[in-house]
Amino acid sequence: MDQLLSKLTQGAGNLQQDDYTNWNQMVGAAPPDQFGKAAYNAIQQVNPQDYQQHVTPGVGGTDPLGSLAPQQRSGLAQSIIGELMRRGMGQQDIAQGAGLSGLNPNNMSPMDLSSLLQFTQQTQPKAYGRVAAQYQTQPDILHSLLGNQALMSIVTGLGSQFLSNQIGNHIRR
Repeated sequence: MDQLLSKLTQGAGNLQQDDYTNWNQMVGAAPPDQFGKAAYNAIQQVNPQDYQQHVTPGVGGTDPLGSLAPQQRSGLAQSIIGELMRRGMGQQDIAQGAGLSGLNPNNMSPMDLSSLLQFTQQTQPKAYGRVAAQYQTQPDILHSLLGNQALMSIVTGLGSQFLSNQIGNHIRR
C-alpha cells in the first residue's frame, strides 16, 4: 500500500493496472457506506492548512488536481457540487463560499476546484464521504481529492474494521 501511495504522490500517470487491481482488492471491495464513513472520518482529521497545501496547484511542487484528465476533474467538481446541493446549499451559496465566479464544472481550473474542495472540507465535510464512495475504485482521483494523509487513515480504518469483523466472525463460530 505504501508503494501505491508513493506512486500516487508522483502523479496518477504512474499507476499500472496491477496497482488498480491491488487497490480494488484491498480498499475498493469495502461496502460503499463503510468506505464513505471512513472517508468522512479521515477528511475531518486533516488540518485545513495541510489540505490546502495538498490541493492548491503548485504548492510543494505538486498539482494533484491538474494531473487529472479534464473529464475526471469536471466529474469530480460535478460530484462535489451535486452533493453540496443535495445537502441544501444553493449554487450561489456554493460559488460565493468558495470564491468562484461560476459553478460550471467543465470550466473549472485546478485552482477553482481547489477552492471548491477547501470550502467543502471546512463547511460540509460529510460531503466527502458520499463523493469519495463514488470514486472508491479510482485511487488516482481519490488521491487528488483527499491526499495521502486521508487515504492512509481510510485504509487503516477499513483494515481495522475488517480485522474486527473477522475476529467477531471467528468467535461466533
